[in-house]
Amino acid sequence: MSGHPAAPRTWAYGSFPWLGPDEHVPGLRPRTRVIVDNDFAGDPDDLFQLAHHLLVEGTEVRGVVVSRLREDDPWNRTGTSVATGRQNVEELLGVMGVSGVDVYDGDDRGFEAHDGASEASRFIVEEAMSDDERPLYVVAGGGLGEVARALAAEPAIAERMVLVWIGGCEHAGRAWVPDGASTLEYNTAIDVPAAMYVLNDTDVRLWQVPRDVYRSSQVPFTVIRSGCRRAGALGEYLLGRLTLVRQMLAPVVGHAGATYVLGDQPLVLLSSLQTTFEPDTASSAYDLVPRVALAADGTYRYPQDTRSMRLYTRVDNAILFDDMFASFEALSTWLEA
Repeated sequence: MSGHPAAPRTWAYGSFPWLGPDEHVPGLRPRTRVIVDNDFAGDPDDLFQLAHHLLVEGTEVRGVVVSRLREDDPWNRTGTSVATGRQNVEELLGVMGVSGVDVYDGDDRGFEAHDGASEASRFIVEEAMSDDERPLYVVAGGGLGEVARALAAEPAIAERMVLVWIGGCEHAGRAWVPDGASTLEYNTAIDVPAAMYVLNDTDVRLWQVPRDVYRSSQVPFTVIRSGCRRAGALGEYLLGRLTLVRQMLAPVVGHAGATYVLGDQPLVLLSSLQTTFEPDTASSAYDLVPRVALAADGTYRYPQDTRSMRLYTRVDNAILFDDMFASFEALSTWLEA
């Protein structure tokens, strides 16, 4: 399946064997639950995000949902983006040497073509309706097809989870649409009917990170190379995935520039790097606004009688990337000891 060698040591997810006895309390339950939902056949920023999420103390990743890409997406070179995404996830887990991470397949069809259940949406419903009282964050870095299917199957989960979504274009009066970009932002465009259903027809608690904010998670390649080179085989693997992107882009855009947007990383920050007391995303900024409605062209409507949502206006990239590279290095040091 992979040209990458297996990790020299293995560990069970949640055990944190690289922490000393004074740093880790065995048997203490993590305080938050997370479901990671991403299109792992696409931009490799989602692999950085998943690797980081699995290494954060105090958070339990209850499962990984592999969602679809559009049929005409340039990243979707196999036509079976869910199967390719699962392969990429399993490859990453092998490089990390971690076991005990459950992976659930979404559906390769869009929500409009199939609004019935999938393996992934059934898992989301099951986890949200469980008796576990810890906060549940469904963190989505792609389309919202599996979240839409879950909400359609069991509307009651809207009160039992927080949806953190990397997606949606800029909001009028707050930021400009980038030159050459469409109002139909990439993650919205993966499944427009699903995004419209979630935003317009459900009451799910929503934290939105729109394009102008997630694009701020921009990291110089000098920093990425330095951090990945300290992270052993994991860093080599992730850096290799970015190198493939640069090679893929070269015939289309020429040189890819000196930075890369790791735009899915705020999912880790907002769900899992929260304050010790009164847990929240204290170092990032958001406005509490009436829930927006989404139009088919990706623009918003602004009704005033809707449930409030968090609209993030700034994310703390310093704490985010410091923690990411330090976590990668800690795992690598233990694996190669």
